[in-house]
Amino acid sequence: MMKRMMVSVGGALALVIGGSAIAAPAVNDGYDWAMRVNDEGPVHDAILAYEVDGTDDQPLNFTCEESGDRVFAGISGGAPDLTAITLESGDQRVRLTGTTEADEIPTFTAQEMPATFPFFRAFAANGWLRMTANGDTVDMTATPRGKQAIARFAAFCAG
Repeated sequence: MMKRMMVSVGGALALVIGGSAIAAPAVNDGYDWAMRVNDEGPVHDAILAYEVDGTDDQPLNFTCEESGDRVFAGISGGAPDLTAITLESGDQRVRLTGTTEADEIPTFTAQEMPATFPFFRAFAANGWLRMTANGDTVDMTATPRGKQAIARFAAFCAG
C-alpha cells in the first residue's frame, strides 16, 4: 500500500509519496554534486549544483541562505514553459512548482522547501536524486566527494 500526502511547502503544492523505495542509480561519468559558498556581505548563501566541473553543464542546482531552512531548486537552460519538477530519493518524493523566466536562457526557480523537509533529508542521506521535468527523467548520483558536499549543504541550510 502506498501512502500519499499533499503538503504545502513554502506556498508550493507538494506531493509526497512514501513506500516505493528506489535503488540508488549509477554515477554519471563526469558529473558530481559541488557546493560553493558566497561569504561576502552580511548574509552568506550557498549553491549545490549537479555539474560537470569547469563547464556550464548543470541540470539542477539548489540554493539557500545560511541557517535559513529554505532551499530553492533551479534549472538553467530548460524548457521555457516549465512550471513543476518532481524530485525523488529513496522512498521520498516531492513535486515542486515554480516559474520560468524566459530571458536569453530560460531559468526555472521552484518555490522554497525547508532544508529539514523529509525529501531533502533523504537526499542528503542517500546522496542521489531522480528529477523528472517535462516528462524527462535524469538520475543525479554523487561520488563520495559529492556526498560530502550534499551533507555540508544540508547542514549549512538547516543551521
